[in-house]
Amino acid sequence: MNTPYIYFKFLGIHSFISTLDNSATEYTLFEDDFSELFTRHENILKEEDSITTGILTREGHQVFFAELGIKITKSFRSYFVFIFNRHPTLEDMDAVVLGLEDLISENLDKIDPSEITKSMQNPSGGHMIN
Repeated sequence: MNTPYIYFKFLGIHSFISTLDNSATEYTLFEDDFSELFTRHENILKEEDSITTGILTREGHQVFFAELGIKITKSFRSYFVFIFNRHPTLEDMDAVVLGLEDLISENLDKIDPSEITKSMQNPSGGHMIN
């Protein structure tokens, strides 16, 4: 299948943007409006889901990215990051959304339930399911 992105990674419950923040990596987020995709693909994307695009620039190199967050529980999103060789367009993200079901199916076996469980423990030692 021909895709508009050059690489993707399933990140589980860890946001690419949060990882950039935690590593003090400089980036710029674009103010793209993808609301049309949420309307067009309401059976796939829900209001709680997110699409964010941006660019990393380092030592004269540019990397464009799109982060897609899909709400999986009340408190958690599951994230994908897509790397592009140019600013992702609405059409690019439309193709990403259309291929999302296949990507999720291919990556379900990579989810580590213990990672989610550790994040859901409350201070008293019990579990909080959200």
